[in-house]
Amino acid sequence: MLKDIPSKIYDAISFNKGSKPDFELLGSFFIEQGIFINNKGESPVIKSVPDYATMIDTNIGNGNIISIKETEIRNNVQVFGNVAQICSEYELIFEGKGGIQTRYGVNLFQLINQQGTWLVSSMCWDDKVDKSLLTKIA
Repeated sequence: MLKDIPSKIYDAISFNKGSKPDFELLGSFFIEQGIFINNKGESPVIKSVPDYATMIDTNIGNGNIISIKETEIRNNVQVFGNVAQICSEYELIFEGKGGIQTRYGVNLFQLINQQGTWLVSSMCWDDKVDKSLLTKIA
């Protein structure tokens, strides 16, 4: 079901200390040319799915990332024919060299329907440490 895609992606991204994200599962939700867009800094960081996986894997290997737990708070789905958008509010618990940090944000997923299967073409996000900054999804 279209509405469930973000939580399945969060499950693929999440991992405990001593393990890694399920990059194969993560990639299965994206078109071949799919991209991640991190827009929480001064300029966007844009990565292909394989480049995103390599970046995360490298940061796990060098100890910058110890664990990630991302869970959905709520989402809103809009569909027009064979295209869709999902606005997904999330909570992220991140453990790194500097300790544990909780962040809240919004992922915007753009999806296309290919032969009856919804696939993500892009996932962009911004996040903050203050949950009150989230706007309620109608």
